[in-house]
Amino acid sequence: MIPKGAFLRVADNSGARLAQCIWTRFDTAGIGNVIRVAIKDARGGKVTKGQTKKAVVVETKYPTRRKSGAHFQFLQNSCVLVSDKGVPLGNRVRALMTYEFMKPRWKRLALLGKRLY
Repeated sequence: MIPKGAFLRVADNSGARLAQCIWTRFDTAGIGNVIRVAIKDARGGKVTKGQTKKAVVVETKYPTRRKSGAHFQFLQNSCVLVSDKGVPLGNRVRALMTYEFMKPRWKRLALLGKRLY
């Protein structure tokens, strides 16, 4: 669960390294939710420090439960930056993608990841 104000690692090669959540649709965001982030650290690339972008949460420290009863969690909170239309800004994702991204909405994002967990 990602509350407002949480810091996330950016898991793509858009140039951003650290982002802070500034808006969620509900109180907290989970895996697969779209949030608005402020870029806190960037090194070249398509984004610069101080910009605000949309992002998709791909990893959370909080345990996630599937309908099958399985639980899983990650060691860090991370996100992938997307455009306003939902297209990823980077062309590579350095995070382990979950099966929740097999939905048609995130098909392009799932293809950029190395493998699905």
